[in-house]
Amino acid sequence: MPHKEAKKAKRNSTVVFASMSIFLMVAPALASSYFGIGVFTVLSQSMKPYMAAGDGIVTNVVLARDVHIGDVVLVQNPKSFEQVSHRVVEVKTTDNTQYTITTKGDANPAADTPALTFNADASLRRVVTVVPKVGYALNSLSSTVGRVGGIVALIAYLVYLMRKMRKSNVEMEETSNISTQESDIATRVEHLVKEHLKSLDKTIAPSEPLLSGGPVPVASNSGERPYL
Repeated sequence: MPHKEAKKAKRNSTVVFASMSIFLMVAPALASSYFGIGVFTVLSQSMKPYMAAGDGIVTNVVLARDVHIGDVVLVQNPKSFEQVSHRVVEVKTTDNTQYTITTKGDANPAADTPALTFNADASLRRVVTVVPKVGYALNSLSSTVGRVGGIVALIAYLVYLMRKMRKSNVEMEETSNISTQESDIATRVEHLVKEHLKSLDKTIAPSEPLLSGGPVPVASNSGERPYL
């Protein structure tokens, strides 16, 4: 039984591991689709020491009217058309319908130009947290080659787990069958022993008692049969 339970525990652990692997692969897409959470990689040193090249940043979605000075936002530079994560240093509004936001890299000497103007309900990405040194790994995993390789590896591992679980189930069934057969044999042997003991009891049981309670005759040299 301990061996059987150990196999069951091992099988459960492999199922949990496979489930977690699948979840981790689809979690970023689910987080982005349903909660607006995004993960990006820092490519420059313009925001040192707050974040450096190679770090990963986690962002959520906010409205332009909810952006404040000191926030780090992910915006597109209109000159280079690249996304940059810089700190908000100035916010101006026109009748609360449009907001002009000026950003600046912490390590840069001057603010970004030109300032960017958004409608009040426009969506922007604000940095929530920085995860050091994981950005390049995230880039590898998010690339086409990385995704295909990860999916192939996961499928191969799941196939391996399924075959291993199937083999384990067969072994458990065979062990169970052997145990059942052994139990049946033990029951039959016990029954035969009992029947044999009963037959022995009937064979050795005397037809008359050895001691009747009366005088027991013994041999005598006188030819008479005295009694004790």
